[in-house]
Amino acid sequence: MSRFLAGMVCGAVLLFVAMHYHVVRGKEGVFLVPKISNNLSGVYVDIRDFRLSDWQEHKSLAAAMVKNNRSDLLEDASLSGFRTQVSNLVDGLFE
Repeated sequence: MSRFLAGMVCGAVLLFVAMHYHVVRGKEGVFLVPKISNNLSGVYVDIRDFRLSDWQEHKSLAAAMVKNNRSDLLEDASLSGFRTQVSNLVDGLFE
């Protein structure tokens, strides 16, 4: 019975993390970025080889990263314009 309860607790913790955080793998390691909306989309994202088109498909992740001051993970130099747009969008939503 104790294994069952341990499995239940472990599953509940994993579900909580999946609902409230993006697990982001970058060039410097793995980071937890709090989500803007609680859902099961984008639980694990490997951003090491992301290009602009990839960021456009993961706008909620980019917005969460900017909102939580993790925009340093948006490394590609071609993303500066996109980074500014997301920052302005987030500032407009949360001010």
